[in-house]
Amino acid sequence: MKRVFLAFVLGAFGVLAVGQVTISFWHAMSGAHGEALSYLIQKFQQENPGIVVDLVYQGGYSALQQKLIAAVAAGQPPTIAQQYENWTTQWLDALVDLDLFVPKQVLDDVLPQFSEIFEGRIVTVPFNKSILVFYYRPDLIPNPPKTWEEYEAIACSLAKDTDGDGVLDQFGTAFRPPNPEIFLTFLVQAGGAILSPDWKEVTINNAAGLEAAEFAARLAKCALIQSAYISDAIQKGIPIGGWIDTSAGYPYNMNAARTAGVPLAVAPLPCHKNCSSMIQGTNLAIFGVNQSKAQIEAAAKLITFLLREDNIVYWAQKTGYLPVTKTAIYGKLWQDYIAQHPEQKIMTDQLLAGGFGQLLHPKYMDIRNVLITYWELLLKGQGTPKELMDALASEIESIIKG
Repeated sequence: MKRVFLAFVLGAFGVLAVGQVTISFWHAMSGAHGEALSYLIQKFQQENPGIVVDLVYQGGYSALQQKLIAAVAAGQPPTIAQQYENWTTQWLDALVDLDLFVPKQVLDDVLPQFSEIFEGRIVTVPFNKSILVFYYRPDLIPNPPKTWEEYEAIACSLAKDTDGDGVLDQFGTAFRPPNPEIFLTFLVQAGGAILSPDWKEVTINNAAGLEAAEFAARLAKCALIQSAYISDAIQKGIPIGGWIDTSAGYPYNMNAARTAGVPLAVAPLPCHKNCSSMIQGTNLAIFGVNQSKAQIEAAAKLITFLLREDNIVYWAQKTGYLPVTKTAIYGKLWQDYIAQHPEQKIMTDQLLAGGFGQLLHPKYMDIRNVLITYWELLLKGQGTPKELMDALASEIESIIKG
């Protein structure tokens, strides 16, 4: 694939004074995550007094996505932004080839689980990355499940209608329909995939896909199904035995459990044919449109700073995200930390044992949208697993061939 190198808008654009440059950084980090990011940006500016970072919180991920779509269409994107892989495929030509600006040793240090090539180009680096793990209440589940069979048996033994009104009020597990990545983890653990390796055939409805769907449908009968984060239900005192969530949800889940006065612990995901777990979180990319060369170089310097061992370990300690470089994850700083924090060690081991990323198909954003629809239908029992998987496969086929 031809390398795309965007022409720079050279001259005084973005320059406040001689030797000083301003870059805009759009993000979706709020709460403790936002505080940690603000600290790192302040530290960067202290180390690089010639660079001013305009750190702009754009709301949650959906708001950030919509604002980036509009900004790219208008030719006025930020210098640097968080973005998911399925967003990145929509505006590849607006992005800078990072290997032209970020030192090779920095890019080579990225863990292979996070290495991503978009049509032959390196246009993003990982930043706030997490992994799916199993959260559970040890008072309800003394020994967390290690297999699908154990997960289903435990979850459905805990699901109860305690007041006899015909509706469950204690749940064995819980799911959020907006998060189809849990289904994709089941799919990969069953040995399946959305598409064949050459992307020419839709395979999500083969035997592995049906096995994953049937397992999810059985679990759903014993689960709380809600669009809000599961931590909201925990905080309200709704009893849930255990559920799958991201490592980045750790501070929120623990705070919710403390508020409710219940214990909470972390375990690896229950496994099936393998122990795969889908990687979550966004990457960083630099836009070349309407940016000077000085701004692009400053943004590349920021990326290098954020991936430095001390900074990425600080970020991981404060947020529940995981180190994204080999130097950081195997280094003394992180290893000493996880030796004292067993939950983070579990998360780290889960990533290294079976972390996998998004499908880098150029139409994955559309594919994920239909995945969300059918995941919700599956969880709510609005169709048999086979009917839903076949219908989903048909829609995906129309997307990739359309």
